[in-house]
Amino acid sequence: MKKVVKNGLVLLLGEDGWRTEKLDVLIDGNRIARVAPGIPTDGCDVIDAAGKLVMPGLINAHTHVYMTIHRNYADDLAFFEWLDKVQKVEDGMTEEDIYWTTLLGIIEMIRSGTTCFVDMTIKSAQETSGPRSAAAGAVKESGFRAAISRGLAGVSDSEESIMKFGQAVREMEMFKDEERLQFLHGPHAPYSCMPDYLRKLTQSSRERGIGQTIHLSESRGEMESIAADRGGVTPIQYVDSEGEFDIPCLVAHCVYATDEDIALMARKGVSVALCPKSNMKLGNGFAPAQKMLDAGINVCLGTDGAGSNNTLNLFSEMNAAGLVYKGATRQAQNVDAGDVLKMATVNGAKALGREGELGVIAEGALADLILIDLNVPQFIPANNIVSGLVYSATGSEVDTVIVDGKVLMDHGKLTTIDEDRVYEEVRKIAERLTKQ
Repeated sequence: MKKVVKNGLVLLLGEDGWRTEKLDVLIDGNRIARVAPGIPTDGCDVIDAAGKLVMPGLINAHTHVYMTIHRNYADDLAFFEWLDKVQKVEDGMTEEDIYWTTLLGIIEMIRSGTTCFVDMTIKSAQETSGPRSAAAGAVKESGFRAAISRGLAGVSDSEESIMKFGQAVREMEMFKDEERLQFLHGPHAPYSCMPDYLRKLTQSSRERGIGQTIHLSESRGEMESIAADRGGVTPIQYVDSEGEFDIPCLVAHCVYATDEDIALMARKGVSVALCPKSNMKLGNGFAPAQKMLDAGINVCLGTDGAGSNNTLNLFSEMNAAGLVYKGATRQAQNVDAGDVLKMATVNGAKALGREGELGVIAEGALADLILIDLNVPQFIPANNIVSGLVYSATGSEVDTVIVDGKVLMDHGKLTTIDEDRVYEEVRKIAERLTKQ
């Protein structure tokens, strides 16, 4: 049945930037069929958006959703100490653990207005449904949307690497008909993937017509080790020399991107997912965000995992992005609210090759929408809605969430996930893995 979102203030993006208008939104199946005033409701389900902002769902461009298991677990540690501590827990995780911890993350993202995420996970599905379906199954069964990569590391011809690569490719085949799922290859990082593996994954991506996502230039230690091992180049220059940027690529962090790196990524059409809260928490610093924007790089926004954030709340991340890059450069005009909102919506869509389909409210776009309650203190008075979304909102204002035309949260009540069951299962997993 068609749906009409009535009486709402709709957030739109045009050539002159963001604006709001009193409009209705007609949803036919999983697409937006019409955006106009006074749409007839005969034969339609009506969603009353009076007093609410109707806006595109947010896109989390870099995360590890299974890491909800690490929330508040490995805090106040240096980067590589942190990696070592979380690795010990990850080594004991099963596909079933990934399924439940990913569902927990999806609950958090729904409740805070995210409708799509780009994931780097550590296990591949063994089945197409149920707990052994890992992250892909959690997305499929919850009605959510995601682009999933299996984090891969090592050398191309080791027994373990061959096994994990095969599992990742098999998962892509298992879920190839799921329209809300797309897949990327996920070389973990230049310090964990040897050159032959980077080349293998790039060739596989080219053959399958998919992109890649990778962590790059996240820490000072990474910069120093790559320079020492690879003839003085930066991590960004190194992976480009191995062909990484010759296919669509979404890179995370780029905290230490040099001016030369920025020019290279702009020239190659690389998308960058900034994760300011994670970078701050791990003591890694502040990415040159405004320089990237000025160079024309498609800059997106991610939370990273809950082990280094410690939330998956993209409203909180927008707030951080709108503040820290100003403070880091002592320039109040840098990375303004409109830019931040684009990072969390249209830019994330572009990074996934879904420009015009996701991150916007427009005829023909996929119906991924959220309704924001404006009748709360942080939006009164509503002097500037875009500023309010970036500087004032907390995510608690999210009232209703629609993904692919289906209501996943209705006035604060989830419709596709048994929250109590998920909480119970994750508590049991945490007891087994983190209390040893």
